[in-house]
Amino acid sequence: MKRLTLCLWLLLPLAALAGEPVTAESGLQLILKQQNELKADIDAGRTDGLTTRQVNQIRKAQVEVFAVTEGKTGLGQLTVEEQVRLENALERINAEVQNTRAARDNQNVCWRERVSGTKVNVTRCGTEAEMREAREGARDFLERPKVCGVNCG
Repeated sequence: MKRLTLCLWLLLPLAALAGEPVTAESGLQLILKQQNELKADIDAGRTDGLTTRQVNQIRKAQVEVFAVTEGKTGLGQLTVEEQVRLENALERINAEVQNTRAARDNQNVCWRERVSGTKVNVTRCGTEAEMREAREGARDFLERPKVCGVNCG
């Protein structure tokens, strides 16, 4: 199986270096071409040392990629939520193909958060490790005692 690097932000500059004009349409076509090649490799049993769990994770993420891009001809047709879902799915696939814990921790992900005290949602992006730290920090904050005990000052 070809070791495909599926990072969305790396894909578009590569097409520009090849001398081809990069459009949202060509970017989506490149993504779908890579995913179809990877799917064909997996279906043919060319997994190049990937475990069954990794293959299942790749297949699950590819279902997300194909669902998000169904009926779309270009990246510009995706909503913000769809762009987030697509990027996260591509990052999950990339981490499994690269097959390292460091790759999974360093993969970029985006998530939606509600701003405290408002109904506004914002998109935050960072590495998987940063997202885990943010969640753990929020959990720690919620688990702290809310009532002052002895000697609170």
